[in-house]
Amino acid sequence: MKKSMYTRTALVSLLTLCSFSSFAAGFPDESMKEIKKQESTKTSGKVEVMKTSNKKLKEKMDRICNADPRKKAEELKKKEELRLAAEQKKKEEIRLANEKKAKLIEDSKAKALNAKNSNIEKGKVSKTKRSKTKNAKVEAKDVKKDIKVVNKNTEEKGKASPVVSVGGVDIIDTNQGQSNLRITFGGVVDAQGYGKAGPSGADYKRYNVMPNRSTEYYNATPDITRGANPIFYEGIGNIGDYSNDMGMIADAILHLRAENKNEDLGLLYGADVQFHVPVTEGKGASQGVYAAKGRSAHVFVNSKYGDVKLGYQFGPEALMRLDATRIATVDGAADSDWFRKVNLEGSAASFPFYVTPRLYTESFSSESEKFSFRMAGKYNKGVMTTLPFRVAYYSPSYMGARFGISYSPRYDSGLFTVKETVSEDKGGKIEHKETIKHVGPDYEHIVSAGASYEYDFDKHNIKVKTSAVGEYGFPKQPSKDKHLYKEFVEYNDLMGVNFGVSADYKINEDQGVKFAASFAYLGKSGQPKGIKKLIGDTYTEIDSKDATDGKRVEGLKAQFGKDSIDTMYWTVGAGYQHENIYTSLTYFGSRMNDKDMLHDGALGVQYDLSPACSKSKFVPYAALHYFMTNETGKLKDESDADVPSNQGILLLTGVKFSF
Repeated sequence: MKKSMYTRTALVSLLTLCSFSSFAAGFPDESMKEIKKQESTKTSGKVEVMKTSNKKLKEKMDRICNADPRKKAEELKKKEELRLAAEQKKKEEIRLANEKKAKLIEDSKAKALNAKNSNIEKGKVSKTKRSKTKNAKVEAKDVKKDIKVVNKNTEEKGKASPVVSVGGVDIIDTNQGQSNLRITFGGVVDAQGYGKAGPSGADYKRYNVMPNRSTEYYNATPDITRGANPIFYEGIGNIGDYSNDMGMIADAILHLRAENKNEDLGLLYGADVQFHVPVTEGKGASQGVYAAKGRSAHVFVNSKYGDVKLGYQFGPEALMRLDATRIATVDGAADSDWFRKVNLEGSAASFPFYVTPRLYTESFSSESEKFSFRMAGKYNKGVMTTLPFRVAYYSPSYMGARFGISYSPRYDSGLFTVKETVSEDKGGKIEHKETIKHVGPDYEHIVSAGASYEYDFDKHNIKVKTSAVGEYGFPKQPSKDKHLYKEFVEYNDLMGVNFGVSADYKINEDQGVKFAASFAYLGKSGQPKGIKKLIGDTYTEIDSKDATDGKRVEGLKAQFGKDSIDTMYWTVGAGYQHENIYTSLTYFGSRMNDKDMLHDGALGVQYDLSPACSKSKFVPYAALHYFMTNETGKLKDESDADVPSNQGILLLTGVKFSF
């Protein structure tokens, strides 16, 4: 009876619950969620749902009656484990990447060590543990020896310590670390042909002669030659070879530069070396020797505070000089070797003209000055390849202004001395004795400086630049204690200034016009003022009453005395550019000594065949020079008639390649 009653009670309760569930299906979601929540908390076991044909009702009853809290907890736990496993995998990938990077660094170190230690084999690199400070120690195991890397620091820059321990001995590996060393090789090669023409007849032939043959065209007695050339009075033969109206020549300057930088200190440092293949043919050329010689060599340090250079080099008087030659085409101005093709040595081979727009020290080192031209051509002195030692400083540009200064203690004294063999009659016996003469200025304590200013008129597309350079020095004096020279020529002080200005007007992207002009005053730089001979232990002025030296004294006073003219020169020029074609017209004039003058006008044109963005330039060119001279102290010819000064035209054509 009780069992039947319990059964009926259970069925009534179940039907009531199902009816309530069907009724609750129409409730809002929030209410239904709350009811399900309450039901799930009361039901602790699994309830078997009665069989019914209503599938929807059965699914709802299954969700309500069979909800298991432990299962939900397990699902949540499983999701958390998957998330932690993903994070752990990501960390492991990062660690493996760091270990791989450390292993690559260690492999490169092991290769360097194996090159130095052939008995040590390459071992396996053990796994590394990355600490918070990113310092790692890597241990490479070998069968016989252990190589331990000391203090390996894996900083962000990736630098490795160059110190390693091999068999208990510390070794510095110089192949390690980053290297910013940069080596640049470049230069200029100029292949050129030339042709010249001058006055017809005998007037031109006397200037178109082979070396040392000009004496055949002049009525030159020993007394006349001593007065015309008091320093080199023995013979008046010319130095250069001017017998060919046409010719070809090649000139080259090679440049090697090595530089490195320290980014922490903001420094760029290195060295520059130049090698020159000379255009002049000295003693070596006649013997078949054509070797490139060092022209300049210096070290440098550049920073935001300026540039410092130390070595054999040109100074600010050359690098900061501004004149019309700066806007000329290739060889289309007087600042070139054009004078070597025409005879500008004068009637007495004394080279009385100032032939290039350069201050004295630059002209001397370029063999375009009268004294250095003779020393290189006749005595085979390496003037062009022996620049003075200089310490130079160039400031950074500030609002378009910049300055530079340099100091040179002295030139190489060997450039200013000549050896001569003198015959002496001692008791009827002729003895030959070698003597040394000091014939050049040999300037000391040379200070050169320069300043420039550049301004850009953006609205008018015009750039204007001005420059002023100068130099000063003292000639070498004969020593009172050392008597090395039989004869010593005294010179005036070194002094010179050059003022220049230029303007660049850009018409459009393809066209532009340039103008430039300059004026220079050199005083009596490079001019002798006296000749002394060693008599006993004292240097004494040569005697003006002496039969031999008297004419030398007269010639010295006539050319370089108090009434002589100071050296000066001037330039002016203009240039026009249209795309890759550039043409220029320049003029150079000079005056020195006893009013000897030179005029040179040059018209040049060139075409740049290289692309606009190319660092190398391949430039065919042509330049036409017309020159005139006015030599006031020229000698008379063999018939005792006045000789006209040299003049003519010179055509230069060629190709210049710079890289």
